[in-house]
Amino acid sequence: MVRPLIRLLAWLALLLAAAPVTAHLTPNSEIRLDFGERRVEAEAIVPLSELSFALHRQIPDVVGPVRDAEARRYLATRLGVPGWQVRPLAFEVVHEAGPPDLRARYMLIPPSGTTPRRFDLHYSAVIDRVPNHIVLVVARNDFAGGHLSERAQMLGGLQPGATVLRVDRGAGSDWRGFVSAIRLGMHHIAEGHDHLLFLIALLLPAPVLAAGRFWNGYGGWRHTMRTLVAVVSAFTVGHSVTLIGGAFFGWQLPVQPVEVGIAVSILVSAIHGWRPLFPGREAFVAAGFGLIHGLAFATLIGRFGLDPMQKAKSILGFNLGIELVQLMVVAAVMPPLVMLARTRWYPAVRTGGAAFAGIAATAWILERSLGVDNPVGRLIDSGLSHAAWLFAALILGALLAFASERRPQLIRWGR
Repeated sequence: MVRPLIRLLAWLALLLAAAPVTAHLTPNSEIRLDFGERRVEAEAIVPLSELSFALHRQIPDVVGPVRDAEARRYLATRLGVPGWQVRPLAFEVVHEAGPPDLRARYMLIPPSGTTPRRFDLHYSAVIDRVPNHIVLVVARNDFAGGHLSERAQMLGGLQPGATVLRVDRGAGSDWRGFVSAIRLGMHHIAEGHDHLLFLIALLLPAPVLAAGRFWNGYGGWRHTMRTLVAVVSAFTVGHSVTLIGGAFFGWQLPVQPVEVGIAVSILVSAIHGWRPLFPGREAFVAAGFGLIHGLAFATLIGRFGLDPMQKAKSILGFNLGIELVQLMVVAAVMPPLVMLARTRWYPAVRTGGAAFAGIAATAWILERSLGVDNPVGRLIDSGLSHAAWLFAALILGALLAFASERRPQLIRWGR
């Protein structure tokens, strides 16, 4: 009866916590495990108020490394795995949402020839002195187990009198991790409306030729394919460079400037779709802005895979997932755009698409710069969540427009 009761209490606490992998919002502790090929990293998140109660004195809530020697010693000796080497890595106070927490990071190294995927976790911090405290244990990242996600997997719970948890992740494989990384990349870009809108805005003028300050006429399949391949390839190279740099070398910028930069890239592309800003140089612009988009990807994938090879496979799979969705979007969008480019309707379609992208970009710039949600941004996000219907409408409109033209070939437009 003890184990089921512990599990029930742990699940209830997890539900009350609402978001266990982003912020600690309850007086319970959490242990987050990241599984590598030869090691496990553990991060214990302990409410500072609970730790102070356990030590019978107030622990300073100054954000940063913990200077309190007694608190450090106490935490360093409260986590272990029999027969394994346990290295305390860092102890720091964080204050994100809710009351401050103390985060203790450990490296767990099994003996040579022993799998890091099966062990008995011993943990007793706070629960050895506070009778109603619960510790939730979750798997945050497990490449070989195919778990690469922003949502942690519940493994179990600890409480006074039950301070040992059997962790068994099964036999993992690199293939499962690689496939999971592909799925994650596809999911991320499919829901990343801003990334796709940037690409689509840059492709709006791909089928047409520039004449001075205006777009003026269908450029033919060869011109369209050359522009298409150049833009998509350059964007891929750009975001791949910063994705690799962010994951392996720690390249990073604060989240807000990166998100604002992405919105600015959409605005620039939208203006170019309306009037030529850099005709013939779209690939260079795509590569440059791709660097910014890659920084946003790196914040997600950088923590996946503790070991270099696992991280490399995560990046490869994630990138492949992104490319698959990009190619599907290009395959869905470009044929109707090419058909429309051979009709008199394309200036209106191109201008309308550029205007939509420009309004979306402006709304996102304001939203991300000021940190305040706005109804225009919400409306655009809601509309883009039904992208399949928008693509269907584009295809149907292209067919009708093409059929209505008597000679839909090399139509030249004025201004």
